[in-house]
Amino acid sequence: MNKPIQTISPWDIAAQQAQAERLKAKGDTRAQLEHAARGFESVMVRQWVELARKPMLDSNEGAMAGYDKMVNDQLAFLVSKQGGIGLAEPMVNQMMAQIKNRSWTQSMSGPSELGNGK
Repeated sequence: MNKPIQTISPWDIAAQQAQAERLKAKGDTRAQLEHAARGFESVMVRQWVELARKPMLDSNEGAMAGYDKMVNDQLAFLVSKQGGIGLAEPMVNQMMAQIKNRSWTQSMSGPSELGNGK
């Protein structure tokens, strides 16, 4: 990935939405894909951390369950902040290739077919 996207805390929903809107306004497709791919990677890491820590946890009820979720979220956030697990970049590259291929296919089929939704 070219420029690192600012990593935002998973609890700061307003900042996450604002960053997504800024990327959308710029019209930078790659940056939008990077943002989405990092978000997906963060969800995957969070799930893996939760599964890895599950055998170590005595209680998944009450106040401790909320605390355990926060610990899992923070661990996932720190992994993401350090560059993730290497899933985001290949996802972005694959999606960019698909977008370029679709653009090339549409340009070869001519403007009449584009208007018909094909």
